[in-house]
Amino acid sequence: MASFMVICIVYLCVILRLSFPASAESIKDKMYESVEGAVACFRRLNGTHQFGCSSHRSGNVGVIHVIDSQRDLDWLLNKATADPYITVIQPEMFTRDVLLALKVSDKVNGVVLINNRSAERPEYFSHDDKCPNRYSGLARIEQTCNNSQPWNPHGTGLMFIDWGFPIFHIEDGDSISKLYQCYQKHNAYHRDEQRDQSLCALEMNSFMIAAVDSKTCMRRSAATTILNYVHYCDPLGGDNIWSTLYPRLKAEKMNRTVVVVAARLDGTSMFDGLVPGAMSPVSGIVTLLMTAKILASIAQNLSDIDGHQDNNVLFLLLNGESYDYIGSSRVVWDMEHGVFPMKPSSSEVQEPPPLFLQNIAMFIELGQISALGNMSGSNTTTLYFHQHFPTSNNVLNRYQMETFISHMKKYGSEVGLEFNLINEKRFPPASLQNFLAASSDIPGVLLADHGSQYVNRYYHSIMDDGQELNYKYQNGSELSTNSVQKLIANLSYTLAQTIYCLINSTGRCDEPKVPEPDADAQLVDELLHCYLDTMDCPVFRAAANKPSLDSKRASLYVGVNGWSNPIARLTGLTLALLINQTVNRTKEKCHDDDSDRVFKYIWMGSSSIDSDSSGFCIKTTMNFSLAVSPAFYDIPDYDWASGRYSTWTESVWREMTVRMFLKPSRSHENLTFSLGVVVLSLSFLIVYFANSRSHILFGNTILECSIVFPGGQPC
Repeated sequence: MASFMVICIVYLCVILRLSFPASAESIKDKMYESVEGAVACFRRLNGTHQFGCSSHRSGNVGVIHVIDSQRDLDWLLNKATADPYITVIQPEMFTRDVLLALKVSDKVNGVVLINNRSAERPEYFSHDDKCPNRYSGLARIEQTCNNSQPWNPHGTGLMFIDWGFPIFHIEDGDSISKLYQCYQKHNAYHRDEQRDQSLCALEMNSFMIAAVDSKTCMRRSAATTILNYVHYCDPLGGDNIWSTLYPRLKAEKMNRTVVVVAARLDGTSMFDGLVPGAMSPVSGIVTLLMTAKILASIAQNLSDIDGHQDNNVLFLLLNGESYDYIGSSRVVWDMEHGVFPMKPSSSEVQEPPPLFLQNIAMFIELGQISALGNMSGSNTTTLYFHQHFPTSNNVLNRYQMETFISHMKKYGSEVGLEFNLINEKRFPPASLQNFLAASSDIPGVLLADHGSQYVNRYYHSIMDDGQELNYKYQNGSELSTNSVQKLIANLSYTLAQTIYCLINSTGRCDEPKVPEPDADAQLVDELLHCYLDTMDCPVFRAAANKPSLDSKRASLYVGVNGWSNPIARLTGLTLALLINQTVNRTKEKCHDDDSDRVFKYIWMGSSSIDSDSSGFCIKTTMNFSLAVSPAFYDIPDYDWASGRYSTWTESVWREMTVRMFLKPSRSHENLTFSLGVVVLSLSFLIVYFANSRSHILFGNTILECSIVFPGGQPC
């Protein structure tokens, strides 16, 4: 009979389930609506402090309040009664003064930055310091930059404040509309009596595990036990990219010099994954890639390609420069210890000798490149030389610098470029600073679009994108003469021709003639498209030998050691593609030889954007080197407060989420709490009454024990 009843109940449940399909969504989940496209500010640490944002472990909750004007801010600070609040701010109100006012108040539990791309941009928007990297490089020694004479005059320094609450960025149009609709419906028209209303609220979760500083965080992460291991933070870093114009010979002379052409590979901003970096660093990266391509096309047509030139060219793309020059300080460290560009092999394989600082004949760095600093008002674009003459009276080094500048002016005039020489003693933030701090005898120059101050209004922020660079993808269409594509092509032509003059021992600078820059402007357009629009572009697909790539925009953030930054790898492969030498190898045999410490062999998709070729094998001098500060793993008992090397780390975090819900009024919350207390009290009374009267309610029936102990004794 019992089994029959069970069968009937199961049958009834199946019928009901099929007749009334139900969702497995819980009541709790139905209360919330996820906000899509939210990107968080996160926590970074250095040797002495922590910076950035973090929520509480269980998330931060607050009533939505939109700040569109100073009036909205004043109401929140002086009259609001339903705290805590989460403020929704437009970019023009996302300023240092406003955010600090929110921080010191006890009413704010988080901030949401709304970035509607169709809206008008603020005049200035930079999250970095007024003196970027002011405590590293030459600036650490000479202290040449201060707030009264800043390089980045519009820098707010928002990245270098420990906020204590979460800050999220949202640019998804639907999410922005939902936030405003919920605010207007429930919050905007009940300001004076918000305590008595149901209000639209947000729950923001971006808890950061690391705290205090990098020294503390790394010590905690290293304190592992058998039973437990908690990882708190990771050192910032990745890979530098290097390549030489001519292959370095295995029996090369130790005193052979190189002309270094360098650019930074990374940018930064407050928000995870949102580092467009158009003017810094993309403009410098593309200029270096094009210069390398033009020089390689010259070298491959010369009879002296066997490497018997007096000088070589070393191309360097340095990663992590936004954080106390991680990449350049690592190169300097490796050169000082004889392990650059790679650690000598312990085997008997013959290899080129390492490069040292004294092997650098000249250092040419490409900074921010644009036409925004053009003061001439004509078709001529003005760029600037920030030069550093060696402190010693080395006549050869000074002649090298003077020759470089004179040739740049000569060849620049042919393509509408004018160069102004800045004679100030102070030197701008640049990778070159680390090399000069290690050896003041290096003649160096920074080529950029600014004189005494940056012209980039959105330096190191989410708005340093193609719009500020005046870039628009032309996709094969004719380019205007004042486009950034033509500017970079002209500069690459000028720089390549000048460098060839520096390294050519014959003294014949114009033989062979460098190709006209118009032919390369279309390639510049394609490269900018890859960095600023989508990584799923023809050049990157050819370099990676893949039919498709991630279609999102590239993020130029350095990342953490051990995480493969896709843009660094794609940039290295693109450099290899542009300076390649094709070899007759099949795809199966196109791989590195263990005995070859000079060349890498890579299978490429196609060197031509419109080619249907199945691919080909190239040999290249392009390679990667470590871009991680020696402070973490190479220097025992490093002084974390010294500032000699970068000590930046990034916190580990869990999933970051933003959810919207309707928060009940204060009276409703009080009523719910009171009812809960009453129900809890009644439940205790009922349980006590039932327990004290159990012999009456349940009788004296003794339940037979089903457990029999060994020996046959009942329990």
